[in-house]
Amino acid sequence: MWALGARYCVRQDAHAFMWLWALLLTLAGAALMVRRRGRRFEAAVLLFFAVCTGALGLAIFYGCYASAPYTMGLGAPDVSAATLTTFTCLSNGAFSRAMAWTVIALSCSAAAGLIAWGRRHGKPAAVRAFLYAGAVLLLLVAAAVGFGAFFVFAWCSSSRLF
Repeated sequence: MWALGARYCVRQDAHAFMWLWALLLTLAGAALMVRRRGRRFEAAVLLFFAVCTGALGLAIFYGCYASAPYTMGLGAPDVSAATLTTFTCLSNGAFSRAMAWTVIALSCSAAAGLIAWGRRHGKPAAVRAFLYAGAVLLLLVAAAVGFGAFFVFAWCSSSRLF
């Protein structure tokens, strides 16, 4: 039964899982390349987002896996209704959640890169100001997308909807 649920989740959200897997490999590879150049801060930021990408993919898969019997009409007797709602909301819209995470991860990574680039010596004050302003803009985009993703999840899992 549980193998059927796992196959159901992989088939249903295959494009989201492939996207997250590609993002994970890209971020981890970039972290290794940046680390070889001796830039520890940038490598740590990229590695942090790679780990968070893997955790998000596992959370989406587990949410789908736990709610798969109910979704397929078999019932889920060992799961409470509130937990089942949370799992269902976690797995619904997996691709849009993956896209939102991509925007957040890339915006924050680029902002960290701009800040690190601006801190290097020999840059005029005007160039540093533009780099820091760009970093702030990227962080605002990441915050807006993160708030939107959190709001959608909270709205879906709210018991006041029904």
